[in-house]
Amino acid sequence: MRPPLAQLAPPSVRAKLVATFLLLFAITLAVVIVGVLGMQANQRALDEYEANVVPEIARALELSDKVAQLAAVAPSTTMTASPDLLRGDTDLLRGLLADIRRLAPDPRGKSGADLEVLDDLDAIDEDLPRLLVVSGRQRQLADELANLRTVADRIGDSIARRKQIVAQGAPTLIEVWARTTGALQAADAAELGSAESDNEALWLQVHARGEDKREPELAAALQRLDGGARSVFDVRREFLASEAQTNYLVTLLRGHADHLSGKSARYVERLRQIAHERSEKVRRVALSSQSGLLLLAFAGVAVALAGVAYVNRILRKLQAMTRVMARLAAGDASGQIPSTHRPDEIGELARAFEVFRTNLHENERLTQGLEAQRRLQESVFNTMNDGVSVHDARGCLIAWNPTFATLLGCSPATLSRGMTLAELRRAIAPPARWRQVSRQTATHSADGVRIAASAELHIRDRRILEFHCQPLPDGGWVAVCRDLTSRRAVEAELMHAQKMDVLGQLTGGVAHDFNNFLVAILGNLELLLPRLAGRDDEHAMAGRASRAAERASRLTRRLLAFARRQPLQAERIAVDTMLAEMLDLVEYSAGLRTEVALAPSAAACWVEVDRGQLENAILNLTLNSVAAMPDGGKLTLSVRHGEPLPAMAARRSVVLSVADTGCGIAPMLLDKVVEPFFTTKAAGEGSGLGLSSVYGFVRQSGGDLRIQSAVGGGTTVELWLPASEAQPARAERIEAHAPASGGPLPMRAGARVLVVEDDPEVRETALTQFAALGAQAHAVASVTDALAWLDANGLVTLVLSDISLGASGSGIELAVQVTQRWPAQRIALTSGLPPEAHQGHPDWQPDLPFVPKPFDLATLAALLH
Repeated sequence: MRPPLAQLAPPSVRAKLVATFLLLFAITLAVVIVGVLGMQANQRALDEYEANVVPEIARALELSDKVAQLAAVAPSTTMTASPDLLRGDTDLLRGLLADIRRLAPDPRGKSGADLEVLDDLDAIDEDLPRLLVVSGRQRQLADELANLRTVADRIGDSIARRKQIVAQGAPTLIEVWARTTGALQAADAAELGSAESDNEALWLQVHARGEDKREPELAAALQRLDGGARSVFDVRREFLASEAQTNYLVTLLRGHADHLSGKSARYVERLRQIAHERSEKVRRVALSSQSGLLLLAFAGVAVALAGVAYVNRILRKLQAMTRVMARLAAGDASGQIPSTHRPDEIGELARAFEVFRTNLHENERLTQGLEAQRRLQESVFNTMNDGVSVHDARGCLIAWNPTFATLLGCSPATLSRGMTLAELRRAIAPPARWRQVSRQTATHSADGVRIAASAELHIRDRRILEFHCQPLPDGGWVAVCRDLTSRRAVEAELMHAQKMDVLGQLTGGVAHDFNNFLVAILGNLELLLPRLAGRDDEHAMAGRASRAAERASRLTRRLLAFARRQPLQAERIAVDTMLAEMLDLVEYSAGLRTEVALAPSAAACWVEVDRGQLENAILNLTLNSVAAMPDGGKLTLSVRHGEPLPAMAARRSVVLSVADTGCGIAPMLLDKVVEPFFTTKAAGEGSGLGLSSVYGFVRQSGGDLRIQSAVGGGTTVELWLPASEAQPARAERIEAHAPASGGPLPMRAGARVLVVEDDPEVRETALTQFAALGAQAHAVASVTDALAWLDANGLVTLVLSDISLGASGSGIELAVQVTQRWPAQRIALTSGLPPEAHQGHPDWQPDLPFVPKPFDLATLAALLH
């Protein structure tokens, strides 16, 4: 037995929503089906249009084109003088007629009702042969007239040669010739008849006067033109008649062609109307499809709006339940949850919310947890490394952590709740100076004081505190204070390192240019000294200048070593020789108030370390010693052999010491001076990285560092390095010296040299040096000129190119191109910078000879061997 309707379960919210979505899906499917059917109908209409109308339009357009060609070609046949061209035009006309017959639609068909062209084609077929015959006859008559005109011209030439004789003896014959010539040009039959009657009268006067007796040959020639079987008048008359008939036939053909063109145009217009009707049909089908789609779309919108309204009612119920639950979560359990009586899911949810009434105790536990979190936050607040202070809208201090007081240098009892900004600033021990970092404003206090987003506080113990302020939603701000003293010291050291890097680059550039000057100075002095033989005073002066230039060259090499930027590489170094070479640079670094001395070494001391690092270590120690002697003093450099320290693995050691007579170091600080960032100088005057970097270099090189110092008794820093065996000079650089005998330098006979140098002084000096060696030298200033010179003059004994050629190119690039084009050509490179400075170039060839600037005659002679 079925239950009564009252006992049936009402549809659930889920069922209603599912039904709504299914209905929307059905409407969407109907939209798709209607759209597909409409597109299929449009496709069928377009296929019919393409199958029936488009071919007809194409045929009509081709027919119009053929008719236009026929109308253009038919009249031109009358102007064709060549028989071959006439036959070609005739064949073309016949082909066009055949094409027009082929393209003309069947008059029995419906499509050809407006294009009946057979009558016009038959008329053209009938008139065209007549036109061809008449035009052929006209061409024959034109040829005959041309022949008669030629004869008349010969007679005229004869009369012109005997003008006086003929004018006296037969003047009437001259008039006869003139009338005959005029007849050849007659434009119509009336003009021709008048000329013929005048000619007959003139002939009567000729016979009456006996002029034909006096000029029998002239009279006979004119008689043949005027009275022969084909007289001038007869031929001209036939030509005019043929011309009139030709014009008539051409006009007739043009009329037929125009008639055909009109019919073709009307046929195309009819096809356009048919195309328009088919287009209207397609448009009606499209409109029908659009109407169906719009109807279904309206139905879908209606269903969607009904679904939205239903969901809105459900959401209002849920919002009411949410408000009650919010009060319940806040501890208010007096509210009643609505909709608990509903039999659907909303009612189930409302009844489930009733459970929350039993969870008030859980809220208490949550409150306890929040209290624990507050204590944790307070603990973090009090133990932060940064100082934090909170100010109200009037600028009064309302909260702070202990670090805030510590950074300000105030005792915790000094700060109190409610302190104003003015009182807080007075609590900081003077001198204290504020500096604004950011122009942004965090907020303003109640009395209008601007609070910057970022600011710095410089206090008496040379500490720098950075403050960052953020506004609070209810007024006031939070300030975070951080100590920047250490970071600023590191930044100062970084800035100092950058300055040193720029100084190194500048030093390298100046030394490179100075080497170019030294090439000209030393080269010309070397060439000048032999010429001063026997002149002792001049020779001595030139010798002093040469020695001074040599010392400048050695100084330049030291500057280049200071400024070099190549990767660190260990090499064998004679430390005593290196100290002697560095002495002038150490003296410059020490200043005028410091006496620098180099103790002599008992034997050569060799080590294997990076030379640049060792030189920097000596300069670092020099600067530390100078700083310890502000009023001047003595700085002593020495090197000796010694037994290795226990921490060293070497069998022998070299001890390099730097001793000063400065203030010394306190014993309690000796163990700390090599620690990074440790310094006894004032804040901002030193980074504390000098000795630590020296110590790190020595330890990485397998050695150790020792410091001996007494307060007021000076300081001695010793660098203990593993000793190494001696090493001869590097082979890749060409180092040659003049023979002791002072005789001529040996070289290859007949040597030819090409010098590539952009500096004119260096270029001229090198040419003079090679000439002194007996070589034939040429010079260019750029890569392009060098390649062009080799192309024009062939290979030479040697190409010597500077690496830095300015804007004109690079000697390294020149070497690559010369090697590719002339593999047998020898090439050497020269530069005022060491070869390590150029090894980063991607085309650098380490096997090429390298000549450092400045070079001398012996070095150039060695290149020519």
